[in-house]
Amino acid sequence: MINMAEEAVADNGLPATRGITDRTSGVEVAVEAQKRLIASARGALSTNEDLTMPKMTMLSLFTRAQAFHEAALAMIRENNPFAALTLLRSYAENAAMLVWLLDKPNDIKRIYPEAAESQRIRVGQLVGKAATRLGGFKPIYEQLSNFAHPGEATALSGWHATDVDRHVNWMSAPAFKNDDDFMIACFWLVELAEANGHLWQECWAMYFGDPPTHVPPP
Repeated sequence: MINMAEEAVADNGLPATRGITDRTSGVEVAVEAQKRLIASARGALSTNEDLTMPKMTMLSLFTRAQAFHEAALAMIRENNPFAALTLLRSYAENAAMLVWLLDKPNDIKRIYPEAAESQRIRVGQLVGKAATRLGGFKPIYEQLSNFAHPGEATALSGWHATDVDRHVNWMSAPAFKNDDDFMIACFWLVELAEANGHLWQECWAMYFGDPPTHVPPP
């Protein structure tokens, strides 16, 4: 079971377990996680076999993972927590889809382009399934969702405490409240990169290994 550190919801000391001790190291560790993510697909990308809908679908899920990682990292660097955390939420959903496929291999056909709307897998179903495999997934996903939607978590967006007692500043440009929040975002990015990479490799081996353990529907 991949442990996404449930304690991360409340414990700002966890980034240090990934070597994240400040903003600079947070970005550096996230960059290295991106490199490992990309490396996890190299074996699949070297294949010369004919492409099939299952293979194209799996490779597309990997493209999504890389896209969310690169975009979330860019927004972290831009000090934009709302864009970064919303992208991390989508990154988490990508991992959740891979968990679902490992448990229900035939359901890959439910995300083919021609799948009927009534057959689509709902996000709530994915989140519930992911929580059975990824330790801490649900509370982390809930926090990310809180930042993706208007509500209590974002009610005071743009307001920042100053060094002057009982004074605050407002600015329209988004920014992380403090270094701890920045480092937690980097931590979650690294955790999701590891989860997506491992799960994607498992799915690929299940469908297209030598031998495969499950033949996907055409």
